[in-house]
Amino acid sequence: MTTFLLLIACGIAGGLLFFFLHIPGGAMLGAVVAVLAVKMLGHVEADTPRLFQLGAQIAIGVMVGNMMTGGTLLEIRAMAPLMFGSTALLIVAGALGAWFICRSAGLDAGSAILATSPGGLQAVVGMASDLGTNAPAVLAFHLVRLYTVLLLAPLLSWLLHRLLPHS
Repeated sequence: MTTFLLLIACGIAGGLLFFFLHIPGGAMLGAVVAVLAVKMLGHVEADTPRLFQLGAQIAIGVMVGNMMTGGTLLEIRAMAPLMFGSTALLIVAGALGAWFICRSAGLDAGSAILATSPGGLQAVVGMASDLGTNAPAVLAFHLVRLYTVLLLAPLLSWLLHRLLPHS
């Protein structure tokens, strides 16, 4: 438990550092980088306590729930057909990507499906951990996707705005 507390302290420090450096998603990325650095430099190993995992997932659920409003639910209802259609396309693309990853990288099917799924990073990595799949690989895939989207979104938004001036 003492080792895990060291990792928590390092994660907090790294998360705060990246947050104050204004890196998008910096709190999570900074925590990951700091903990990984400590583990690699000091050969530190610690299991994440189940209650810590549970608490983190509940905290994320509270944050997401707190973002929702009555207006949000009405918007969701109005866009439901588009949401289901785009989700279906993402799932098919993810399944094809997972198949390719399994064949090319030798990652197990469960990890590959979660790595290419269109879910939120925290939820998918939490699920990967719960299911006993390769959570670090799932996290790596999602971080690459997240930061690629963050880097390209402004450009893509600008291009779409030019192509569709009414949006």
